[in-house]
Amino acid sequence: MKIIKKVPVKVVLTEKEREAQIKKWETRESDLEREVEQFHFERKKMEKKHGSLPSNIDDRLNKEIRKRKAEIEGIHYHMEQIQLLPEFYELTIDEVESVVEVLEGMKWQTVKEREIVIEDGHVKRVRDE
Repeated sequence: MKIIKKVPVKVVLTEKEREAQIKKWETRESDLEREVEQFHFERKKMEKKHGSLPSNIDDRLNKEIRKRKAEIEGIHYHMEQIQLLPEFYELTIDEVESVVEVLEGMKWQTVKEREIVIEDGHVKRVRDE
């Protein structure tokens, strides 16, 4: 029988990879900050055009701004944690789906513990046992 299973993709945390991860988080942070600024701009634009905003629109804008600010705080936490992790730590960055053949008599643990490990942009190993 064949099943589809999610397989974690891990990256070996070298200094180069640490910098790449931090850069990725910084880019996401600046995107979110830009979105927050855009919401503020849209609010001012609507207030100027219509006077005061209806409460449902104001509530929605506030909700979206809070959501993005919370995500920014999460990003700060992730960046701090990446700085604290030791060199060569295997950091899970993604999940992919894989077709796995399951046969009678197989140990379930071998099916469960599959993962892909990447180092310096190359697949270093595929763990399937």
